[in-house]
Amino acid sequence: MVDVRLLHADELKTAVRLSDETFRTSSQPSMAQAFPYVFSSSLGQSYGAFADGRLVSFVGLVPSVVRIGRARLNVYSIGSVCTHPDYRGKGIAGLILRRILAHIDEAEASLLLVSGYGPLYERIDCFRFGTVTRFMIGSDSASEIVRNVSADADVHLRELGPTDWFKVTELVRKREVRFEQSVWDIATLMQAEANASCMNLRHRVLIAEEEGRVKAFAVVAVPADEGAATPALAIEWAGEPRLVALALAHAVKRYRLGRLDAPVLWHEAELAQALAPAEHGAEQNLGTVRIVHPERLIQQLRPYLQEKHQRLGASLEVQALPNGRAELRLDGEKVILDAQAFVSLLFDPASHTNHLQGSLSVLKELFPIPFPYAGGLNYV
Repeated sequence: MVDVRLLHADELKTAVRLSDETFRTSSQPSMAQAFPYVFSSSLGQSYGAFADGRLVSFVGLVPSVVRIGRARLNVYSIGSVCTHPDYRGKGIAGLILRRILAHIDEAEASLLLVSGYGPLYERIDCFRFGTVTRFMIGSDSASEIVRNVSADADVHLRELGPTDWFKVTELVRKREVRFEQSVWDIATLMQAEANASCMNLRHRVLIAEEEGRVKAFAVVAVPADEGAATPALAIEWAGEPRLVALALAHAVKRYRLGRLDAPVLWHEAELAQALAPAEHGAEQNLGTVRIVHPERLIQQLRPYLQEKHQRLGASLEVQALPNGRAELRLDGEKVILDAQAFVSLLFDPASHTNHLQGSLSVLKELFPIPFPYAGGLNYV
């Protein structure tokens, strides 16, 4: 008999040990250090399965709020999904996921972000989403970016200092599309190095000052050993796009990087333009997403939708149907989308119009919605 339930505070150390044995090598920091909110006794959200008197499977669950314009979305993320080798192949992780789906629905979440892929998540309607351009900044393109930006600017670039926290937090707060992050969250997540630690990288934070004021910052994950073959990765940024680009290019020079990858979302057009000298390719957002409750999602999105188009944003109606489908109604017309098509409508710029006919085609005025990169500081 397997018992699936929320973990008690005194069981979290066992969960950390199982996660470390599954995901970490001796050279990597503990999962508890990299993902403090997964193993948080104050949040108390993560689930485990117990058999024969011990924890045999674990799923980390972390709540957050995503801001899109004036809208606030209740979002959960899962990660650190692991099962003891003796209990794999028995469907235990699937049992936990089903319990989690009930939990997050009761908590009034609208989206579930999953860092993984594959059949386990496809079975619960988790799908790839969004459009990202990965810029691969090398030495030559970094030099060109610096020349383009510095031609008409007097910018000072330096590493994060102890008096920068309020300035960085203000830049974060001004982003139209973001995870909500307090000054404590930002400091904690920069130190945690969640995504970076999975690739044996370490965070460095660069500040761009113009006319004595902090105008941008960038968190970059760089190899611990100078000249290592692993590409560095831009984790998160905020501020003026041209100065973010300058900070990323400066990181290539400052840390002697062979390559710095920057995943830029489709709505970050100014940053993409500034990084254009670098090689680039198209991909999707990191991980997969599940729409927990279509009606609730649209209600939470409505302030943003009405910002985009007052009448359409106010009059669009969505109803959840069996098997993950959703019915959209507008101006007397309706369309029924399966779970994957609804995700595509909401998040995919290239394909969203394929699902709309007649008067419903005007929904291209509302969709797709921008969304933060799931591999940033809030990565789970």
